[in-house]
This record gives sequence, structure tokens and C-alpha cells, in this order.
Amino acid sequence: MTDQLLENTILLFVAVDPIALIPIFASLTKGLKNQEIKKIYIQATFVSLIILSLFWLFGETVLNLMGISMSSFRIIGGLFLIAIAFQMVFEQRQDRRQNTAEVAMDDSSIQSIAIFPLSIPLIAGPGAMTAALLLAENRTYEPVDFILNFLPVLVVVLMAGIAMWLSAQLSKRLGPTIITVVEKIFGILLGALAIEFVVAGIIESFNLTF
Repeated sequence: MTDQLLENTILLFVAVDPIALIPIFASLTKGLKNQEIKKIYIQATFVSLIILSLFWLFGETVLNLMGISMSSFRIIGGLFLIAIAFQMVFEQRQDRRQNTAEVAMDDSSIQSIAIFPLSIPLIAGPGAMTAALLLAENRTYEPVDFILNFLPVLVVVLMAGIAMWLSAQLSKRLGPTIITVVEKIFGILLGALAIEFVVAGIIESFNLTF
């Protein structure tokens, strides 16, 4: 159970990637008053938690209504996460996130920054939504198991909130080099976990035995 909890937390953590959020949030909120910054990171954390919780709770139900099996979703979800891992390792994801943030600053008011781009797509993006849905696959409604399965969602979103809260100090202390190295390591971990999902989905879809 502990191993599964750790694996689920790592999967969601690398999909959300709070470390990469640090310089982006610092850039988005540069020049704002402390009260405005506080309002933005609290709202972004709350909205992201709601979005990922909804995917965790109802994502599988939606798939069933559409006639999509979890094994099929595991394959496509794993492939999608592999693409994200590739972007992380080769530094394409950070550039894409930064471009999204710059567009948001041009087109949105300060009040809406918490929703776009922070909540969607930077925190609760497609990769995080996919990871949350894959987490829920092993969920049962036994109270302890239910809580432990949801715990990674809560913990990782709160970590993203803490990263935003400490962004100004952390971005100076860590520096771009350390952030880049951590991003690449997380990308490799995410890629390995994603391949596990693809392999498991293929085995289940074709009833393979080894």
C-alpha cells in the first residue's frame, strides 16, 4: 500500500511539475502587491484541486458512458504522458508553459490569471488530468483505501500551492540550472511510469499472459 501511494504521488507530481511552476508564477506576479499574489495562488490552488478531484471521482464514469475501456485509456494516457516526458527532458514543455503564461498576461486581467494559465493548463493540465484518472482506476470505496487513493491529488496540488507561495524566494535560491536538471529527472521518471501504463493496457486489451 505504501509503495502504491508513493508511486501515485510521484506520477501526479511529475505530471503537475510544481518545480517548473516556480519561475512562471514569479514572472506572472512580478510587480503585484503581496495581497494580490496571495489571492492568486490561493484561488489557483483551490480551482486546481476541484478540477483534478472531479477527474479523479467521475473520469472513469464518463469513459464508461462513452464506451471506452480503462485499458484503452491506459494506453492512450500512457502515450500522452510519454509525450509530456519527452518535452520535459528536451526542455520543450517549459518553453510552452512560458509562452502560455505570456499570452495570458497580454489577454487577461490579474483576477483571471488564477484560472488561466495557472489552474488550466499549468497545474490541472491534460497530463495531470490523465494521471488523476489513472490513479482512480485502483480506487475502492473502503474508507481508508479511498482516502489513500485521493491523498496524492491533495498533496501534489498543495505542493503546487506552496511552490507558488514561495516562488519569489525559491526561484532565486534554486536558479534556472537546478530547475532544468530537476525537470529532466522528473521527465525520465514520468516516461518510465508512462511506459508501464502502456504495457499494462496492451496486456489487458489483448489478454496476454507471460
